[in-house]
Amino acid sequence: MKFQRSKEDNFLLLFLVVLCLYHIIARFGLAVDLQWHTDVGRDKLFTPPHIMILAGIIPTSIMLSSYIFWYSFISNQEEKVGFYIGPFIAPTSLWMMVCGLITLVLGGLYDDFWHTSYGIDTTIITPPHVWTFAGGMLVEVATIALALQMKNRLKDDCPKWLNLIILGTLWALVYHFHLAFANFLDPRVWSFEILNINIILHFIFAGATLMIFLPLADRWLGKNGAISLSGLLLGSQLLFLILVPFLVSTFMTSEHFFRPGSPHTTWAAHCLPWLLLPGLLFVKKFSSLENPNSMIALVILADVVWLPTFIDYIPQEVGIFDTFVSVVFSVAILRVFWQLSLGFGASVERLSSDKQISLSKSKSKNSKLSVLGIVMMILFLPVVSGHTIHFSEEGEGFDAPKRYLIDIDDKYVWVEFMMWPPKAITDIEVIVLPAENETAVIDEVWIEVVYPNENGEVRMRTDMENRNDISIWSGQLNFPFSGNQSLEIWLEVDGETNFTTIPVEVEGPPVLPVWLAWLLAISWPALMVLIWRNISHKIS
Repeated sequence: MKFQRSKEDNFLLLFLVVLCLYHIIARFGLAVDLQWHTDVGRDKLFTPPHIMILAGIIPTSIMLSSYIFWYSFISNQEEKVGFYIGPFIAPTSLWMMVCGLITLVLGGLYDDFWHTSYGIDTTIITPPHVWTFAGGMLVEVATIALALQMKNRLKDDCPKWLNLIILGTLWALVYHFHLAFANFLDPRVWSFEILNINIILHFIFAGATLMIFLPLADRWLGKNGAISLSGLLLGSQLLFLILVPFLVSTFMTSEHFFRPGSPHTTWAAHCLPWLLLPGLLFVKKFSSLENPNSMIALVILADVVWLPTFIDYIPQEVGIFDTFVSVVFSVAILRVFWQLSLGFGASVERLSSDKQISLSKSKSKNSKLSVLGIVMMILFLPVVSGHTIHFSEEGEGFDAPKRYLIDIDDKYVWVEFMMWPPKAITDIEVIVLPAENETAVIDEVWIEVVYPNENGEVRMRTDMENRNDISIWSGQLNFPFSGNQSLEIWLEVDGETNFTTIPVEVEGPPVLPVWLAWLLAISWPALMVLIWRNISHKIS
């Protein structure tokens, strides 16, 4: 007798297709958005790449809420799976999606508050972005759990393309992690100093990602799953090299213009490991993905840090000795991580079970370790820089919350403030770049903060940094107190110096301290991991 799929099964299969498309399109949007901010600058909320990132949330939310309502109140199934939250019941994987989407929304609200306090971010990982990354990644893991649930439920009648859903979602998840950890390819935050030794962080974070998901690809997709995933990553890299710059230029309007040095490195392609596929083939031939030593060697040697594809070559900048110590330190950390990560796949599979469970409060034996882990993660997180945007104000421009087009001895430059109005006792990034039609070659730029005191005035000079001869100068100002102050923007051209003054009204310091912002950022995602880990252990 031929097995007939129910309407519920067909709906969930359709939902999986929608979810997979959402993840892939959103990750492509994230790739374009990162390049957009690099080549064009900051822009309004509903830019084309932002629409690509956000659009899938709407159909996902509609289908998810509709199914939970139907399953809770209309379905006549006698034995329902998952667990209750109030009067609602749904499979565990769908509650994971709800948790992820709520985290995304809360992360967006937190991001708005962060921008008000510290400005729009100039690094990838910031406190609110930890929430948005974690929320999106949880929805991706939940998608895989739902796909595994459907494979177990439908068995022989399971459509073969369901493996493509798992593969596509795994790609989105691995790429999501690598794009987040591209933060540690930024010269400002690529290392963490311990005893005057700069530890390269990318080895640890990118390596841990691959050590989790490559073996899981084989576990869920068969013996060639990891090769398929790495091949898809390589194919997407090649596609990004062509498609991302093309989309950036296509999306630009008459109001946009390229910043000096554009087009820059295509981060979307180069944050993924180019050497992963050949390295993986070597490991599969002579060893196994179950061998931790082989896996650690693979992820270290395949890391993008070794390739000179970025503005600065990280091993050269850090130094041979510090690079060697970084590798040794990373090997030790990854060896410990390997043991801790072994239960991840089994946890996801338990969360995909077609069983009903009862949630009850239980005291975690590892609560003290969890708190200690949160504190250690905060210590390893970089200090972020930022700025805020007020698009409702006229003449603000696209690239920064406040821009001034100034004339310094007939030399026209833009001065962009990454926070406006500036706040006291807060690092505020300022960027100076030539106007679109300016042809003068600027040799040096610096800014002097001038404020009065009882003896006259005090001057604080900040030399602006120009990297790799690209005509963009950046630096961080710190106003010691609030009130009326002046900024003198100085240029040196052909040995001659001159300046233009910009008056500034500095506000008081932010209400939320940076350490507390990071504590909030890490606490909720860490709590989510503990919650879903505990739920998975309730499923026998």
